[in-house]
Amino acid sequence: MKKSDQTKENLLKCAEKAFSKKGYYETQVSDIVEMAGVAKGTIYQYFSNKEAIFKILLSHYLRDWEKAIAVNMNDYGGKNPGIYYAQEYLRHRLKKTSDFFRENQDRTNIILRIAVGVNKSFETIVRSFEDKVLNVIINDIELGQRWGHISRDFDLDITCNAVLGAVLRLSYYYFVLKRKKLSQTEQDALQNEIFKLVSNTLKMG
Repeated sequence: MKKSDQTKENLLKCAEKAFSKKGYYETQVSDIVEMAGVAKGTIYQYFSNKEAIFKILLSHYLRDWEKAIAVNMNDYGGKNPGIYYAQEYLRHRLKKTSDFFRENQDRTNIILRIAVGVNKSFETIVRSFEDKVLNVIINDIELGQRWGHISRDFDLDITCNAVLGAVLRLSYYYFVLKRKKLSQTEQDALQNEIFKLVSNTLKMG
């Protein structure tokens, strides 16, 4: 990585910590500069202002989540019954989303708390993130229904929003409100409970 790219990434990481700790309005560019250990003029070589930094962070979060949950459909077929692969697919999506929120609590704090209600431009990006997650849930459920592994006996819109709400609320509770550093055993148990909740809601079988 070029030195300029390293500097930019360091500034973004410091901005993330500052925004998470102090909130958007209380964070000043000087806070980010001081944390990064660079001259004040350096930050303006990469970003026009504080708002631009925040928008870039939000956009990166959406990109990173999409990469985190990506699947190779070739991994979900074989000699086992189809329901086994459908459940493993669901486990993957839920696990990767849970890991995404757990592994960076500053990021989670910004997505689920700091960015909400700040201004319309940020709200648009946050809504885009939520809509993207919701659309993945809808597409996954419809795929499971076509293969006969997920019941059709529920309202798709209500159910998908309920699943999204459960995942986001649990992430907010554990990783923002509680700021918990879960052990791997605790994380596995949490993910298993989320899987059981969602699979029962979808009446998988």
